[in-house]
Amino acid sequence: MLARRIAIPPVSLALVFFVGAISLAAAAFAQERVRAGYSGISGYQVPLWIAADLGLFKKFGLNLDPVLFRGGAESTLALSNGEIQFDVVSPQPHIAADLSGGDIVIIGTYFNKHTYSVVARSGLRSPQDLRGKKIGVLSVIGLNQIVVAAALRHWGMDEKSVTLVRAGGSRDRLNALQSGLIDATVLTGAFVDRARAAGLPVLLDLGDLEDSFPTVSMMTTRSFASKRALVKSFLQAISEASHIFKTDPALGQKSLAKWMRTQDRGILDSAYKSYAPRISFPPYTSLAGVQVVIDDLANSRPDARGRKAQEFVNEEILRELDQQGFFKTLQKR
Repeated sequence: MLARRIAIPPVSLALVFFVGAISLAAAAFAQERVRAGYSGISGYQVPLWIAADLGLFKKFGLNLDPVLFRGGAESTLALSNGEIQFDVVSPQPHIAADLSGGDIVIIGTYFNKHTYSVVARSGLRSPQDLRGKKIGVLSVIGLNQIVVAAALRHWGMDEKSVTLVRAGGSRDRLNALQSGLIDATVLTGAFVDRARAAGLPVLLDLGDLEDSFPTVSMMTTRSFASKRALVKSFLQAISEASHIFKTDPALGQKSLAKWMRTQDRGILDSAYKSYAPRISFPPYTSLAGVQVVIDDLANSRPDARGRKAQEFVNEEILRELDQQGFFKTLQKR
């Protein structure tokens, strides 16, 4: 018996090819591996961590690996070289790179508040006690210096009334403070809790100020931003994770415990209470905060003078998500 030959109409055959092409394109998109840099494990990186833990990147079609860097300067270089496609960190070195002809752009910010506190050695009880004293920082130019300047401005004190000294990373600065080698420093997250536990006075939590500052911005290169579908997926995953962190303490603290490598309930509870209310949702960037960074760079770089925050921020895809009702849908859950 001869097999019956079935004729496929031309329209149906075209449809088969069309569906096949879409399937191949979708598979290629889902399989494209990207990497996102982050710096530090203090807790304000938690939306990135939650998105990875709950599979939200895969949910939106991304195969993403988080990569830990020692600082923003290192991750800026990696982003510029294409070793990572996104960076989730404070944008000072990225803006500096842009001023030198770089290709980096801010696509959103989910932490528009300072996360640092000013901690003093025993015996110093008020900001005025810091006059003529040494404040330990990681670098006399950069984020720590900006934080100190913001605190002094809040207290109505001149920056020249204190002396900034290099004192290493957070752990080193806390040790130096306890040893009396420095009189004050700026700390964040668990290190503030350790300072309090040691009886050291916390003079100011800068997160309580009205000042805006881009502590954690999401950045990519302008060339990679042309891959709109990938950027959109990244923003969707981070945004959903941000909403989960703000509304689900149990899940939030679970990710904090994993990535901060601690099971200390006191530290985790303190971190959650400190960070969750200050997460920006939707993750729009405060241009006033970015302008603070630019104006600080202008103190040492003539090419930063007169530049505006809008030049370094492109939230077109974020606004598109907003117009499509993405954020409202998350809030209704």
